[in-house]
Amino acid sequence: MAEIAQLEIESSLRILVVRPDRLGDVILSTPVFEVIKSHYSKCHLTALVKENVQPILKGLSSVDHFMSFDPDGRHAGMKGFFRLYAEIRRRHFRIAIVLQTHWKIAAALFLARVRYRVGPVSKPHSFFFYNRGVRQRRSHVEMHEADYNLQLLRKLGIRVGTRNRATQVHVNETSIESARLWLSERGWKSQSSLIAVHPGMGGSALNWPESHYQDLIRALLKEKYSILVTGGLLEGDLLDRIEQSLGDLKKPPLFYKSTSQGSIDFLAGLFTHTQLVIAPSTGPLHLAVALGKPVLTFYPPIRVQSALRWGPYLLDESRASVLVPEIYCGQDFKCLGNLCNYFPCMKSLTVKQALEEAKKQLLK
Repeated sequence: MAEIAQLEIESSLRILVVRPDRLGDVILSTPVFEVIKSHYSKCHLTALVKENVQPILKGLSSVDHFMSFDPDGRHAGMKGFFRLYAEIRRRHFRIAIVLQTHWKIAAALFLARVRYRVGPVSKPHSFFFYNRGVRQRRSHVEMHEADYNLQLLRKLGIRVGTRNRATQVHVNETSIESARLWLSERGWKSQSSLIAVHPGMGGSALNWPESHYQDLIRALLKEKYSILVTGGLLEGDLLDRIEQSLGDLKKPPLFYKSTSQGSIDFLAGLFTHTQLVIAPSTGPLHLAVALGKPVLTFYPPIRVQSALRWGPYLLDESRASVLVPEIYCGQDFKCLGNLCNYFPCMKSLTVKQALEEAKKQLLK
């Protein structure tokens, strides 16, 4: 890649990194930003992501600019495709690294004549549109999602070992202070340990039973911890059920129910004040990890949902307690439900186990 090296010297190398999906996936892509910047320090790096995740990325020193991908709005249909193509073409990117392939983006990069188009070769369009494709079978789960992302950089002559770059997010001081005020107005005192419990998820993996989350919250309250229960935009009903199940308590948990897409930065602000975050395989778990918080989490034994690929990506793995059912699961893609002798296996992860692991993390 001598040509790229020469462009770097000339300070004219424009690189686009594409990750147009959900919060956790984008956070697991942030080591790529840092590695590229460490190798091409003078390059101009643009991240193409969805708008709702940008608040917790803006401020990262490794990203110079953001572009938004809106497949259901401004980039919908053929008119939207040509709008995306025009947006990419006018920025004159020399290199594009696509971490999650999407035919519309791949085609736009091709038509915009981006010289080096790196991406995972798996879907039919990727064989045609990527001239620096990497054959990846991510469903085989041979490594972590973050490492699959980093593997693509070998096409740029960049090699980096696993788990020597942490995931990163940026939380502005306004969000941190707003979160502190929100907590204090509801009775939280900064000297008390605050544990966040985020029981919801988007359904991409099996979750711990709702009743177990309720019992764990009760157990933590008995231990005199302050509890913050958080939920995403579609998880208000779940938090309502948990709140009702707890009944009248002398010191009830605080409940934060997201009401808008633009609230990720406020959730991140809340997490900065916690000593532990408890969550399943979901974006807020990876948000907590990127903030440097110890975590307790629950993962299923199904191959494509496993912690091997989607677990906390930490430099110090002792800061995460990952509970997985101790059963043999021969499933690669989805749970068999009642056809499985061990169903529901997530129930076998007991509240007692979780409480013990929570205490261990709080003592570190």
